[in-house]
Amino acid sequence: MSTTYTGEIIDDGKGGKAEYSSTDQEIVFTDEQHGIWASLYSGIQQPHLTEHICREWHRGMNRLKLAPTLIPTIKHLNEHISPHTGWRVERTVVRYTKADDWYRKFAERVFLVTDYLRTPEQMSFTPEPDMFHDIFGHLPFLTMDFYAKIEDKFAPAYLKATQEEREVIKRLAWYSTEFGIVVEDNRPRIFGAGIISGRAELTNTIMEFYRLDRDDVLDYRLDIYPQICEHFYKNEKDVDRVIDGINRLHAKGEMSSAESGWNVVKKLYDELGIARKGYFGGEVLLAPFTVEAIAKIPKTVYAFNPVFFVFESFQSLNEVLDSYLAPIAARE
Repeated sequence: MSTTYTGEIIDDGKGGKAEYSSTDQEIVFTDEQHGIWASLYSGIQQPHLTEHICREWHRGMNRLKLAPTLIPTIKHLNEHISPHTGWRVERTVVRYTKADDWYRKFAERVFLVTDYLRTPEQMSFTPEPDMFHDIFGHLPFLTMDFYAKIEDKFAPAYLKATQEEREVIKRLAWYSTEFGIVVEDNRPRIFGAGIISGRAELTNTIMEFYRLDRDDVLDYRLDIYPQICEHFYKNEKDVDRVIDGINRLHAKGEMSSAESGWNVVKKLYDELGIARKGYFGGEVLLAPFTVEAIAKIPKTVYAFNPVFFVFESFQSLNEVLDSYLAPIAARE
């Protein structure tokens, strides 16, 4: 029976069971599981795909030294992360980690890695963040000081925030470290682990980069970030209509698979009378990374993210995050 995903964290019933202890972190994986890892790894680790991922991920991969055909141990991961940034990873039994638990671990500079691995039927796309997502998508970055400092910002603010503010903080984390895009060398480069670790969303995003050029939405001979901002603000009213429609579909669980996610969004454009051309001609919209825009959209769309947020640089990402998180973290 398939699960309907509405973006809310689902209690899978494992939270009441014993977690992994500090001395019991390792799992003996089956040959099939190692085979799934190898297929996922080789499916994404190809030059025509990885050239669109930002430089810092490549540098982190060199530090993390993952084996293409074997799921790494927690010991291996910590040996290649902690010396660089002081962070460490721990195994968790919970497939959907509750946000409060997650941020308490963040406060200890601990990144949780689920013990769940997607099935052979979910090779191109999984609606659930699994261990491949955690390790391949996030952990190369966690060897990098700039990323550790980004992650260090969230917990101090989250633990002092109101419930309303916490919802915004979760969105800021989601649309930066999970589905963010950074401009490097005047090209959009993928930063978010959710895009990196899913071949369907990775290739879909790359196709959008080329479509924006093909359809003369972006002129790559000029600075692209101001152009992204111009298109977004010129069409902001229609973007808001799309986001409102996405929120309605999402709440009803109508985006619970990759196929239905993309199809219902296309249908939504038709229902709203928005021509699918120009800025609206692709599968996703690129928008500037601002608190105001991010606060409007669901924090999680397991099947399909209709908007990817772009920051001009990691410095500008830091500035936006600090503008919202630092005052909250500074409260007595």
